[in-house]
Amino acid sequence: MENRNPQLQRAIKVLGARQRQNNQVVRPQATKLVDKTFYLNVKVDGMSGINELVDANTKKIVGVTNFDGNLLNSGRDVVIDAIRVQFTTKGDKIENADWQSRDTLPAELQNADLRLIQTNDMLIDLPLTDVQNFKTEDYRPIATTPLLRAKEEFKLELEFPKGVTVPIKEGIHMFLRLEFRVTEAKK
Repeated sequence: MENRNPQLQRAIKVLGARQRQNNQVVRPQATKLVDKTFYLNVKVDGMSGINELVDANTKKIVGVTNFDGNLLNSGRDVVIDAIRVQFTTKGDKIENADWQSRDTLPAELQNADLRLIQTNDMLIDLPLTDVQNFKTEDYRPIATTPLLRAKEEFKLELEFPKGVTVPIKEGIHMFLRLEFRVTEAKK
């Protein structure tokens, strides 16, 4: 297990700068930092073009996602320090997909870009090959430690190259799991 102290220190600095930027009068306020992983499991059969993975209708469903819509609750800013992607064709439903499998991403997914956008700012823009795990522990560190602000809509999207479609195969489902390792500030 790696030492996450540098990521935590960056998260504290980012959150502190955000508080100073928004508050003209600085009042002492208890802020609790919590390590979390935001995750989203997606069925990718037949995807092409630009696909919004999270929107206002996204509901928390244990085993599928812990995102609740496309904005965070008031007082809950999040700093992202790492991402990983897992892929599998093992399982018939998204709730019981086998994430321990070591399937490599098919070419259609390898060339896709993952984007996280908030208020027209591109927080993350990476090809899936940059964030795919090859061992269970692998996370891709995000050096810029993007801040996902509370009460502001964000987009999480997957863009495929023009003309590329993830194939649909009879009886075989393709699932993608996105995990965002974060530090959450609760006020």
